[in-house]
Amino acid sequence: MAAPVAIRSQYTDLFGSTMLPVLEELFRAEMALHPSLRERLFKVVTTDRDIYQVSELHDMPLYSQVSEGQDYTFSRPRQGANKTLTISKFGLGFSISEEAVDDGKFDLIGDMVRRLARSGYETQMVNSMNVINNGFGTQTTADGVSLFNTAHTLPSGQTFRNQLSTNADLSVTSLETMLSDFETQFVGDTGIIYRIRPRVLLVHPNLRRYALELVGSEYKADTADNNTNPFKDDGLMVYSDPHLTDTDFFGVFALPEETGLRIVVRKPIETKAAGPDVGFNSDSIYYKSRFREAIDCTHAYGVFASPGAP
Repeated sequence: MAAPVAIRSQYTDLFGSTMLPVLEELFRAEMALHPSLRERLFKVVTTDRDIYQVSELHDMPLYSQVSEGQDYTFSRPRQGANKTLTISKFGLGFSISEEAVDDGKFDLIGDMVRRLARSGYETQMVNSMNVINNGFGTQTTADGVSLFNTAHTLPSGQTFRNQLSTNADLSVTSLETMLSDFETQFVGDTGIIYRIRPRVLLVHPNLRRYALELVGSEYKADTADNNTNPFKDDGLMVYSDPHLTDTDFFGVFALPEETGLRIVVRKPIETKAAGPDVGFNSDSIYYKSRFREAIDCTHAYGVFASPGAP
């Protein structure tokens, strides 16, 4: 009888210490199962340094009428606040006994890799949502006040707010007020009104279905009248995330390019493996994943929120 062809020595990527290509594929496949919400809210930029620095420039005044032969008036934008974002490294790993590899315990190893990928995804989501969770307190923008605040300051002394003047739970009335404020509150240093368009309604999962009803119904919600739904033409996408810690939170967000929410990537998530020579004393193979990035908020434009009623 002929010797079997499918033996472990023919599949070193599956059973040997060089199994990294297969483990990497498992890791990436697991990450792909969880589309990330954070890229829909945060603008992703890259850096080759250990810090990322932002300096604000404010607006120039409106054009003035220029008569024939008259000299132009020259102006320059005022410099605003600065903020430095510091890159942090995150990582985790596990070790595999050489015997487990030699004896073909691939299902167990594969499951560990998938769980490591899930942990990496979860870490990134928690870090991102914490910027919003702390937005009424410790999370500050370049002007030194909390991300969501009623008194963001400008060099001219003007202020603007991106928080309801009176906090309220999500409703037809509060959402209408927030959208109206969104159109009028975002002003520049010279009084220029920023025409930032709201695109996302972010809520806790407890409010997701109600939020969908508010923005998607043909008729106005919470009333017996057959009034046209005023939110239907706004084009708001409803996003929910269980990492939001306040079940009453709701907020309206512009496109990431128009907000100060930033994910600064120094090194994207990656994996590494080391063979038995590294685990000389324990006969173990090591597998790890890591990434380096900063998640923060540089300015308060384009985001507006309420923590719910007091």
